[in-house]
Amino acid sequence: MVENVRSELFFLKQFGFNNTLLQDVFLLGIDPIKIIFNSGYKIYPELESKFTDKDRKLAENYLKYRNFKSDLFKEDDFLRGSISKIYFKYDVNEMTVLMPEKIMPLFMYSKGDISLLEVNKKRVAIVGTRHPSQKAIEITKKLTQKFVVEDYVIVSGLAEGIDTISHETAIAHKGKTIAVLPTNFKKIYPKENHELAKTILNKGLLLTSIGPKENTYKSSFLDRNQYVANISDIVVVTETNLKSGTMNTIRNASEAGKKILFVDQEDELINNKIYGFGGEMLND
Repeated sequence: MVENVRSELFFLKQFGFNNTLLQDVFLLGIDPIKIIFNSGYKIYPELESKFTDKDRKLAENYLKYRNFKSDLFKEDDFLRGSISKIYFKYDVNEMTVLMPEKIMPLFMYSKGDISLLEVNKKRVAIVGTRHPSQKAIEITKKLTQKFVVEDYVIVSGLAEGIDTISHETAIAHKGKTIAVLPTNFKKIYPKENHELAKTILNKGLLLTSIGPKENTYKSSFLDRNQYVANISDIVVVTETNLKSGTMNTIRNASEAGKKILFVDQEDELINNKIYGFGGEMLND
């Protein structure tokens, strides 16, 4: 295996090769460049089947890949940033300690205060609808402030609504917060939270599984919910719908064995669904 294989896999992923292929190349302990660009994969039947049509097309032009790699290293701020870090799935690092192997992507990326991921830190995810009621807004602010006072790091997904309120309240009360993004660091979503993301970068941590040259898909939002649940000790839900991204986060928290707390939704169907995931209703 080449010495800088992790770096090479990172650049290959940004170039467009699929995650499963790169993961299998690493697990086989073989040189990714020789295998991918010199048709070496043909001696590994288990690898040949992992090449998509897109992968085969990309593998035809090593010079293009080499130029892409050089340009990306020169141009991308993330790769030169002193507060940037890349986490590899098969290393022991802050992320792999928190996330099971089956959930951890091949790479995750962070910018900011990585001490917030340490195992001795208490983390609570405060999540909910993008269109909260005034009551839910006030409850979210009170709960966030309470957890900040108890020295919890506030985790959320930088979405509109409850996520935004959680992050902003944590910052306003001198707390620490982690925003888990469904995009890379250049394409903050929603755009309205671009300034909030910059503030979090200075006072907390931005985290994503989307690399500098990777795209965001619908599945990226579901993946984001999974990461929010898994890096947190507790998931607190202030307001949600029966079918929503928040309910997806609750499901992920349940599967991860996390403590789930929720505010009375004043809807029997929603309450019962959260109870079914092991949720505990908060009292007044």
